[in-house]
Amino acid sequence: MKTNPYLRLFANKNFIRIWLAQLLGQLSSNLLNFALIIRVFDLAANTKYASISVSILVLAFGVPSIIFALLAGAYVDHLDRKKVLVFTNIIRGILVLLLLVFGNSLVAIYAIVFVISIFSQFFIPAESASLPRLVGKKDLPFANSLFLFTLYGSFAVGYAMAGPIISAFGQNAVYWSVSAAFLFASLLCWLLPKMRPKSTGETFAQINREAVSTIRATTKKIFGSPKLLLPIINLTIIQMMIGVIAVIAPALSLVLFSQNLAQVSGKIIIPVAIGMLLGAVSSGTFLRKINRVVLIDASMLVAVAVLVFSYFLPDFKGRSSYDLIIVSGLFMVGFSVALISVTAQTLLQTNSSDEERGKIFGTLNMMINIAASVPILLAGVLADMISPLSVLTISGILIGIYGVYQFITVRRHEEIYEA
Repeated sequence: MKTNPYLRLFANKNFIRIWLAQLLGQLSSNLLNFALIIRVFDLAANTKYASISVSILVLAFGVPSIIFALLAGAYVDHLDRKKVLVFTNIIRGILVLLLLVFGNSLVAIYAIVFVISIFSQFFIPAESASLPRLVGKKDLPFANSLFLFTLYGSFAVGYAMAGPIISAFGQNAVYWSVSAAFLFASLLCWLLPKMRPKSTGETFAQINREAVSTIRATTKKIFGSPKLLLPIINLTIIQMMIGVIAVIAPALSLVLFSQNLAQVSGKIIIPVAIGMLLGAVSSGTFLRKINRVVLIDASMLVAVAVLVFSYFLPDFKGRSSYDLIIVSGLFMVGFSVALISVTAQTLLQTNSSDEERGKIFGTLNMMINIAASVPILLAGVLADMISPLSVLTISGILIGIYGVYQFITVRRHEEIYEA
């Protein structure tokens, strides 16, 4: 009689420890992100730069991955991964407590978030590299699927919890909760076995040179291969879309409901998060039945339709269906985002060899954050200059134009994107 692979995983104490550590880390990060978005918007609310201030916060989260992600991954390969997991969680837990003292200063918030994100760049590859050692090769795909589910689930729960916690207990309650979660995650990682890699004898200077060389070679390969470039462009678009929604969410809540984001997160953020979660869960069924590129195009069309339609939302104010229209639209955006994301990642994995996959995904993370930085900043500027609904509409039109181009390109070169 075959044992259920998930039952085997949950019988593995080391897997449970690192999985719970990942759950706490992701939940804490999303809870903190959303709470700080609300805080930064409130601090800048009486200025003309409220949404721009949120843009800078989002960039403070993302820019460290541009600067440090590949180097951190290279360093992790030469360090005891258990120690990296323990110390990065401890440091992040301590840094969050600084917000109790400096949480009224925008500059201090940006600086603290930036440093927290730097240490996250070390935690992420250490965690990913530890998993194969802690579970058998046969159980690794199932372990990865649980980690992916946790990734989307923690986004939904973390963003859903922030508003109610702030409304009920205040901003500082979030900082205490997040710090405690990081510190408990460090305890779980401390219970893991040592995971020291084999020594290669390389110096840190050699590691730096190798990382820079890898970036150049992999970037050249990506831009020279349409099979790799298509999914990467789509993943970049998704990152931009999520970033834009996060930046304008506080202003959007005032325009749509005349309430702050903490009060109406259930109508704006939670529908997107639930849509992403259900989209990720159901993506396997769609991938088995629909061509991957067709699925990306169809999902993009749905997202574009909702974003463009948002311009007309004020015309529905006062109607009994107003809230339902907004919640349904945001749910569809989240659902479409998840389908595009999972499908594009699957296409990227299919079109890359096992030997180059790690380098491609490492470079991908850096490229996505570079490409998404400018639109995220512009979204804040435009939201302050015109309106958040106009930003959504403009985003939808631009994505739609690219979608038409992509559809025509794929039709002309179907053999390139064969899925």
